[in-house]
Amino acid sequence: MQALGLVWGNLDPVNADLLEERAPIEFPTQYGARLLLDHWRARNGGMGFVVGRDVPARPLASVLRNIALFEPVDDHADFRMRLAGTAFMRRYGRDVTGLKLSDIYDAKTFEEERANLLEIADKKYPEIFDVKVTREGRVFQKFEALRLPVLSPDRRETWVMGALFYSDWS
Repeated sequence: MQALGLVWGNLDPVNADLLEERAPIEFPTQYGARLLLDHWRARNGGMGFVVGRDVPARPLASVLRNIALFEPVDDHADFRMRLAGTAFMRRYGRDVTGLKLSDIYDAKTFEEERANLLEIADKKYPEIFDVKVTREGRVFQKFEALRLPVLSPDRRETWVMGALFYSDWS
């Protein structure tokens, strides 16, 4: 429920009856996605892309609303969403900043998401998807999703930066 621009809570579960279909793509087509990927590639060389040093950053100001950080918690048993921008509020129907993936997804989807984030952090290579979210056969949302490995502020751990770029947002 939303009143006066504030989200007070949900009447239905966040992902009620939603089906997410992902198709890997080689290169992003959305301007913001290309900007973020190019910035990540430029800063990733050498000492890596570091949270707090490379994001937030002035060159990324126009895409900060599209970004969230996935921080591993409980010895990588789960991930906490940090700094989730408004694109994630649109995707999940509420502010997910501070929530764990296990709070957002059912058990099966949680394990799939967790496995994907662990793979990205392990192989240290970005993944790009074209995503359709459907409900009862009707397209509910369409966006490009990026998942990029980044270093924690202390550079001891690999986190994942996720970004969503909607087809109807400029």
